[in-house]
Amino acid sequence: MATLDELLATIGDACRCHDVRAFSSSLLEHSNQLTRSNRARFLRKSGIAFKIAFVPRFEEDIRLKQASGYATICNELSRQSGGQAGAELCKALAARLSRLDHTLIEQVGFGSLSLFACSFGRHPASSECRDATIRIAEVCRDKRETLQDLTSLDLSLLVNGFSKWPDQPALREAAVKIATEILCRMRSDDRLSAFTQQHLATLVNGFGKWRGDECFHTAVVTIADELLRRSDQLSDFTQQQLASLVNVFSKWPEESSCRKAAIAISNELLRRSDHVTNFSPQRLANFVNGFSRWPGEFAARQVTVKIAGELVRRALSVDQLGDFAHHDLASLVNGFSKWTKEVACLTATVAIADVVICHTRHAKRLSCFRYQELGMLVNGFSKWRKDTTCRLATIAIADEVLARSRGVDGVSCITDQGLPNLVNGFSKWPQQASLRDATAAIAQEVVCRARRADRLSEFTPQGLAILLDGFSKWPTAVPLREAATAIAREVLVRACRTDRLSHFTGGGLAMLANGLSKWRQEASSRSATVAIAQEILRRAHQIGEFSEQELAHLVRAFSNRPEEVTSREVAVVISEEVLRRISETGRFTEQEFADLENGLIKWSEVAICRRAAAAIGNLRARRDGRRTWCRPSSCKEEQGIALVNAPSTAPLQRTTIQCGTSQQVPQPRAAHLYD
Repeated sequence: MATLDELLATIGDACRCHDVRAFSSSLLEHSNQLTRSNRARFLRKSGIAFKIAFVPRFEEDIRLKQASGYATICNELSRQSGGQAGAELCKALAARLSRLDHTLIEQVGFGSLSLFACSFGRHPASSECRDATIRIAEVCRDKRETLQDLTSLDLSLLVNGFSKWPDQPALREAAVKIATEILCRMRSDDRLSAFTQQHLATLVNGFGKWRGDECFHTAVVTIADELLRRSDQLSDFTQQQLASLVNVFSKWPEESSCRKAAIAISNELLRRSDHVTNFSPQRLANFVNGFSRWPGEFAARQVTVKIAGELVRRALSVDQLGDFAHHDLASLVNGFSKWTKEVACLTATVAIADVVICHTRHAKRLSCFRYQELGMLVNGFSKWRKDTTCRLATIAIADEVLARSRGVDGVSCITDQGLPNLVNGFSKWPQQASLRDATAAIAQEVVCRARRADRLSEFTPQGLAILLDGFSKWPTAVPLREAATAIAREVLVRACRTDRLSHFTGGGLAMLANGLSKWRQEASSRSATVAIAQEILRRAHQIGEFSEQELAHLVRAFSNRPEEVTSREVAVVISEEVLRRISETGRFTEQEFADLENGLIKWSEVAICRRAAAAIGNLRARRDGRRTWCRPSSCKEEQGIALVNAPSTAPLQRTTIQCGTSQQVPQPRAAHLYD
């Protein structure tokens, strides 16, 4: 077995002779014989020596067909074990490669280019590595026919490297070419049989960085199908590979192939459940967060419960959860929150909440957590609002947000996704003053963003709905009222577009309407509520897709403005749907029935609303064993039946929405609905 000095001497000889093959042989074949400390020293010295002796000759050696040796050495030394010397070597080669002319870079060959791309991808912060990878991508993009000759290893390495800079157009375009090649091979007789487990996992992990592109979506689904075809070989996949697959499949939870592949993986993990103690913190987090996209699947729940138990076991050990990264803790809480009825998930979440509280006892408190992580933690803790530890951890996070809000940047660096997460969590404990104050700081940031030229256009429809719903828990606070007004104006801006409010889900519309009802005196709230009503009327044929809770929330919200024509029209549509569900299989909770009944009787002059309220009242009475207050067959006003919460005597109004110079006025519904 060669010693460190002997290997260093061999490396020195290779440098003097400019023998790339000898250098590569010494590096790959003999370095593993050294102890860990000696190997680290050997790799560091090798990186320095290669950079000095060979990098200046890079172009010349490419002409001499030596590019593969450079790529192999770069791939080996660019790893973490290569240290700083390996990283510097990688950057130096990247700088050289990015300047190669078209003829010379083609002589490198795709096998070597794929190794270079993978190596450069290990240093995403380096501009040299980024530019060199873009140069490689341009070659791949412009040589579509060449991709047919590449091995599965080459394709996976290229995607792995390209995915480190997903925002770069050239890298995305080259990845599209590779995804297309994968789809072509899937249609052949051999399908993807030449791809190993590592190749498939690497491709899926890379394609997952471009979630918005249909081509990558299709490629991931195709690989999920291949995985299902090999379901009896899942034992050959490593923990890391399975974690990567689940993490990406969860980005398309509605896809049947992705769901089935994830279930197959969860069953494989159950077979390996005795080895869960060997899972790294990151893999535990990836599995839990991934499986949480299918909370109704038995195997996914069972795996999550196993992981929750393992987390509790580690929390009780000496080091507790100190080796978990903050992002992993946040991902775990986010995942566990999808199974609120599982005691193990609650116990594990409480253990993480304890970690958060412990951080507040140190000098840095929670300053080491990013806003994204704080938002995920708060959002998860809020699912167990009755737990004291989760509440205290949320208060600690609110204190941290307040402390940061007083700094120079305030909370301006929180993303448009992070703001709703924080507000949604804080609003679950409205009686806590610190949570109200932290929410007020966020509300002020929302107002600031609304004053910009693009208003609040960067927020998703769901994000706006969550913000407004959270702010409505403190309707008397001035900053929250101002933020609600800003959101109402943004809703009006979107309502005047061609697609109107079509991007809002039924739940989102219900949250908006319910939130706006807390500021019913505001003109912008009134106009936005009318816009929401108009959107629901446009979707009247889809009212069956609204949940029972959403219907109840809509009625409760619009009943605060019974004098509005559009409010009454929505009440008519919902009344018809409520009667249909009562006669079929609709399952309303007692609270939902109460909201519907108390709301619909505000329009007791409308026959369909009167009948729906009476039917609900009779059902509630029968449930309570009370005497029914109205017979379904003869519930008419002329019978002299006194209704609770009598309808408003105010005349009907039709509020118009100003969109530039035009007005949007909903068409009146058929008169027979108001008999």
